[in-house]
Amino acid sequence: MSASAAELTIRRGARDGDALRRRPFEPWLLMSPTLALLLVFLIGPLLILLVYSFYRYVPGGAMEETFVLDNYRKFLTDPFNLGVLWNTLKLGAIVTAVDVALGLPVAYSLARMRNRSVRAVLYALLLVPLMSSVVVRSYGWMVLLAPQGPVNEALLALRIIEQPLALLFTPAGTAIALSAVLLPFMVIILTPVIQSVEEDLELAAQSLGAGNFRAFLDVVLPLVRPGLGAGSIVVFVLAIGSFATPALVGGTSVLVMPLYIYQQALGQVINWPFGSAMSFVLLVIVLLLVALQAKLLERNRRWREDA
Repeated sequence: MSASAAELTIRRGARDGDALRRRPFEPWLLMSPTLALLLVFLIGPLLILLVYSFYRYVPGGAMEETFVLDNYRKFLTDPFNLGVLWNTLKLGAIVTAVDVALGLPVAYSLARMRNRSVRAVLYALLLVPLMSSVVVRSYGWMVLLAPQGPVNEALLALRIIEQPLALLFTPAGTAIALSAVLLPFMVIILTPVIQSVEEDLELAAQSLGAGNFRAFLDVVLPLVRPGLGAGSIVVFVLAIGSFATPALVGGTSVLVMPLYIYQQALGQVINWPFGSAMSFVLLVIVLLLVALQAKLLERNRRWREDA
């Protein structure tokens, strides 16, 4: 670029900056349609539910418009309700751990694959499950995990087990199905993060005597921790908020928060205040996790800058 062209670019940038400072509300005007949609279809319903959570339930499905903390007190002091919350968080943690263990090698293989055509095909195959309904995928896992399903038939044929395993309508089967349903999200998030790590760094570590696995642990893994944290949060939030898969694969034997909220708010009870309070307890937990992730990412960014 010539000196005159560079000077013209600098002047144009300065002029655009001055114009933006003279019209500070212009970005907000551009975002106003999106903000209006969020306000009407997301923030508005959440505020209504928040108000409902402080109402008093009247048997028969009615609500008394008053301000009480009975619904939150009922949830936080009842061992059964806390047990449902604990089972939900435990299921989310198990699914996240499984998807990290399975998704990290898959994402690394895709990121380091030399043949771009093969990588594109494999990446497309990874996205195919996301193009179908989660209900269809959950029904597929019901077939796979059934006592006479392919999983048990294969284990019996290999003489690994002597009788069919009870996988359907169990927490273990629900964790397996949820892990498979949410695994693509983990791989999709991790693959570009690993691609951003220069392969020369691994080669340098290997030239200093580190093996492939040690180079991955000491070089790649620390650099992809932000992506790993983001993928874990996404999978965990989706797992604890899943409704269709626990309802179909877990049945009545696996009670998690989304199912419990549905039973209270829209089932036979029709207790909207209590269902709203449970929804906000779950929402607060999710927001705390997102805030924790942001704090960890900021700490990791500072650590990398200091290093």
